Amino acid sequence: MASFGPSEPEEYYIFPIRPGSQNYLSGTMGELRSNHFHAGIDIKTLGVEGLEVYASADGHISRIKISSGGYGNALYILHSNGTTTVYAHLQKYQQAIAEYVKKAQYQKKSFEIELYPEKEQFQVKKGDLIGYSGNSGSSSGAHLHFEIRDNQQRPLNPLKHRFPEIRDNIAPVVRKIAFRTMDKNSRINNQYGRFEFSVIKKGTNYTLPLPITAYGNIGIEILTYDKLNGANNRNGVPCMELSFDGNQVFQQNLDRFSFSQTRSILIHTDYQTAQQQGQRFVKMYVDHGNDLPFYETNNSKGVIKIVKDSTHQVQLSLWDIYDNNTQVIFNIEGTEPVRKLALTNFKGSSKISYHLLNNNLVVKAPVVNQEIPCAYVYSNRLRYQLDHDYLVNQTAVFLWDMDQGLPDSLLYDDQKIIFNYKAIIPGAAIFNYYGEHIELHIPGNALFDTVFLTTDYEVDLSTKKERFKICQDIYPIRKNIDVTLIPAFNYPDPKRTAVYTLDKRGNPSYNGGNWEGKKIKFKTRNWGTFTLLADTIMPEIKPLILNSDRLVFRLKDSLSGIKKYQLEVNGDWVLMKYDIKKSLIRSEKLDPKIPFKGTLQLTVTDNAGNVKKYSTNL
Repeated sequence: MASFGPSEPEEYYIFPIRPGSQNYLSGTMGELRSNHFHAGIDIKTLGVEGLEVYASADGHISRIKISSGGYGNALYILHSNGTTTVYAHLQKYQQAIAEYVKKAQYQKKSFEIELYPEKEQFQVKKGDLIGYSGNSGSSSGAHLHFEIRDNQQRPLNPLKHRFPEIRDNIAPVVRKIAFRTMDKNSRINNQYGRFEFSVIKKGTNYTLPLPITAYGNIGIEILTYDKLNGANNRNGVPCMELSFDGNQVFQQNLDRFSFSQTRSILIHTDYQTAQQQGQRFVKMYVDHGNDLPFYETNNSKGVIKIVKDSTHQVQLSLWDIYDNNTQVIFNIEGTEPVRKLALTNFKGSSKISYHLLNNNLVVKAPVVNQEIPCAYVYSNRLRYQLDHDYLVNQTAVFLWDMDQGLPDSLLYDDQKIIFNYKAIIPGAAIFNYYGEHIELHIPGNALFDTVFLTTDYEVDLSTKKERFKICQDIYPIRKNIDVTLIPAFNYPDPKRTAVYTLDKRGNPSYNGGNWEGKKIKFKTRNWGTFTLLADTIMPEIKPLILNSDRLVFRLKDSLSGIKKYQLEVNGDWVLMKYDIKKSLIRSEKLDPKIPFKGTLQLTVTDNAGNVKKYSTNL
């Protein structure tokens, strides 16, 4: 069993909300989010805001940050043992702290603010009231986000302190196991690819319902979650082990990580499956480009090797931080691959199809007659003859190693496929690409692994909009890459024309960009389809409450989104708190005794530079 390491005495910290009463969690540290590991625990607040939040230990308030997104109203306390506790998504701060923050906001004329009080300014004792729970920032519901960080600001698991307010005697739940062939010669049930299997319960543990045969180098992935008493939320599993024939080959102990590495969750999990199916399988092997520090593996980084005429036992063990344990146990039979298969659940096709897996192009082609034609791959002005690697029912499967060269086209019988591969981009390299409509600059270490670049340009005839396609979004990106689009159309209002990402349904989301002559440059951390749209419509301002005590407005923008706003009464700046989820701004006076009176003017600017003004007399 993995150890979560030494910790402070259990009584060093108290639970920050409703201490002494049973509490429930909606999220745990290390949980898998879309592009990061969850850095703390999410404490439920009975579905309401305004519960008292207490300092978890003695210390001083070292940082206060307010933002419309992210952690919203957040507070940081530095403790004598070097750790920092974080309290996020607060509704409001304790009165003295709130007054300090408000004065700073008025001084800087900004709702969003980051402050670092002097050490002696806000000394706190364990159990002191510091704020009230809320739903500010990017929170999706009322709760308190609570973290404990080490002296390097790396998140630690708060639950290792075994707060009595949280109860957990439920073992992790396993839903599926996936197997991936790691090279061209490997097979799962005589096929190349990635294959998922639902598990079945056997006593207190799990197994697979069908026998598995394999050959070569195999990676194992798992779809799992943990639950705590009294809550239905699906939480992360911090500790996993993979044993092969009784020998541990992989261990994950997610007890801390650096924020600079948290985007590596995209390589820690199966990114392509997450994008296409919405399920996050954890890889029980360390893939190329994964620099996370919480693994222990064998020399093959957790990949297991299956040889013919052998039987191997595989055991997957999972623990939560309360030592509740689940195991998945099954055998793999090592068999030499056969080239002809008859499968009842295999879907064939009358047309050629293809997809990429690892560094291999998998081509599936229908067989009409008894004789299986060869396929011909054209690459680098050469023609390569391919025999089928295996036959499934009436479908021939061909494998092309992309490291051998980028294919231009493939000819099979009377069918031809034209590929659109432009370049091989090594994972760690600095790389530049110059195309007719798309240019790329890839900084060093921006990618996790090799990318086989495809680009395309088209005009959507229904909307008469240009579309610039850069790869399928099956490759994770570690850090921003620079993209330049070279449109064929003229845009009469370039200042209000920007780059937008189109989702699968064609809905645009704002990226931005800067024009340089006829080109527009922007940064992105995702591949996809991009277009250029002009936003010429001013934001909408709807007054909801206007009186001497309160000012409330609803702000909306049809395309690029709200960039900034400013409200003045008789020329004096007024603090307006922005609730981005409700599209509301609400006033907070510097002096509650002074009424709002006189000329009010609100100016709202969107990301395209459109300005809307609203004025009235109070």
